[in-house]
Amino acid sequence: MNLTIPGARVVDVRASLPRHKTLRYGRRKLTDIRSAAIHHSATLSGSPEAFARYHVGTNGWPGIAYHFVIQKDGVIYWCNEPEVISYHVGNSNRHALGICLVGDFRTQQPTAAQLDAANRLIQHLQVQIPTMKQVFGHQEYPGYASKNCPAFPMGTFRTNYSQFLQKAVGKVDKPKQVPVAISLNGSLLSGTGFLQDGVSMLPVRAVANAAGGKVEWIEQTKDVRVNGKDLNEQILTGSAYAPARELAAALCLQIEWDGSTNTVKLRG
Repeated sequence: MNLTIPGARVVDVRASLPRHKTLRYGRRKLTDIRSAAIHHSATLSGSPEAFARYHVGTNGWPGIAYHFVIQKDGVIYWCNEPEVISYHVGNSNRHALGICLVGDFRTQQPTAAQLDAANRLIQHLQVQIPTMKQVFGHQEYPGYASKNCPAFPMGTFRTNYSQFLQKAVGKVDKPKQVPVAISLNGSLLSGTGFLQDGVSMLPVRAVANAAGGKVEWIEQTKDVRVNGKDLNEQILTGSAYAPARELAAALCLQIEWDGSTNTVKLRG
């Protein structure tokens, strides 16, 4: 894999990190990777070598948990090949690639250099690994809702990443949007969504209110949560829109797409 990333410094430490004497991680195809998992180290400082020693010596794992570690100065350390199924998000390990930002973001903030490096790394990886379409925080994976990791708002991170990507590829024009109708338990809602790059985006408040969900607006971070779950939302003309499947999952609804009428059908 080519990891020459414009505007970023990448240091390959795969061959030098501590490894278990006998245990080895499993491997996968690149096409098995569906998401990037963002972590914080939960330490004030640290290095790939220190994390690897802990993961191997204390946890008894085959090697370091992360595929990439980003230091506070923005330097990216390449720790595992993407094909390695390392331990970092439990049952989702087979389909997730782990990126750790050094710092304890319960008490600190990621540096601008770290966030810039993370954006550049993810953009590069999504070109190299087209199936890696999603970016989630550790706590957004099944079984980790109670874990405060990476301890910064992922909705804001994804929004900023989207803006970064648009600037990087020169896509500053508003994407073409195809209207989408919404039905809940067989009844059409007054609100409409839209199709964007093949993804149905639905109005968060209209759908959540109709389904009896709780919507929270976090003014400080400009983040929207439904039933306590962060969403990959977009703010358009003052209203929040979120991917249909994410919104349906937060509301515990079943979802079906009717392509003949461009309707998202939700059932509770």
